[in-house]
Amino acid sequence: MIFLLSFYFGLGAFFSYIVAPQLFKSLERATAGGIVGKIFPLYFGIGLGAVGISLLIGFTSKMSRFLLFLLLANLVILLALNFYVLPQAHALKGAASPEFTKLHLISVIMSTVSLFLTFGAIVYLIVRTKDAGS
Repeated sequence: MIFLLSFYFGLGAFFSYIVAPQLFKSLERATAGGIVGKIFPLYFGIGLGAVGISLLIGFTSKMSRFLLFLLLANLVILLALNFYVLPQAHALKGAASPEFTKLHLISVIMSTVSLFLTFGAIVYLIVRTKDAGS
């Protein structure tokens, strides 16, 4: 579970805070947006898989309610991003509209919250594993 969550966290942090901003600095907005638009569904899909599998492991291994809450909240956010926010933003992508700007901000906030929840779950698992070994 730690591996899955760490993989998603590292991928998300690298793409969201290094790759995507660099693409927009280096390329024309339309080109960078096209690339990012292809990668984000894959990135959020990986997040859904990692968090979903971790949640299933948590349910079957009787994890703490706190960890299950972190994972469930994360899954809800990723589902909303994948199936509600991103499709709406994609439909408006060509237009530099206030609606797109609002959806983009919502997407950034939700993605950041997802990464914080993932980081929290990783830290919880590490501390719990360390405490169990002591």
